[in-house]
Amino acid sequence: MSKANKNKKDEKKKGGFARGVNALLSGKFLTREYVQSNLPFIFFIVAIMVCYIAYGYYAENNMKEMVSSEAELQELKSRNLAVQAKLGKLRAQSTVEESIKELGLHESTTPPTIIRLSKAENLSILGIE
Repeated sequence: MSKANKNKKDEKKKGGFARGVNALLSGKFLTREYVQSNLPFIFFIVAIMVCYIAYGYYAENNMKEMVSSEAELQELKSRNLAVQAKLGKLRAQSTVEESIKELGLHESTTPPTIIRLSKAENLSILGIE
């Protein structure tokens, strides 16, 4: 092959690529019969692509929300643990005893007595006879 033939083929290839890009950008390829007959399928594929992209964004947002919820849950668990420890200290008998001394109360040393009444005595106390 001579150099002239090679140059012509290179020019045709460049021209072919440029023509294809020009047809794509201008929209001329949409007027072809093959494209027009498959237009519903093309729209279907485009709709699926849009749904796929939207699902990707949806999944990404869910993952971000899940990570932030887990961090918030860890914070609440640690806060709960701290409050439970503080409550445990406040419920200790020595702490309660010190608190009631400030009010002028003291711990009883005598056990409570149980008063048992018969059913008739209960009814008379209530005013039912």
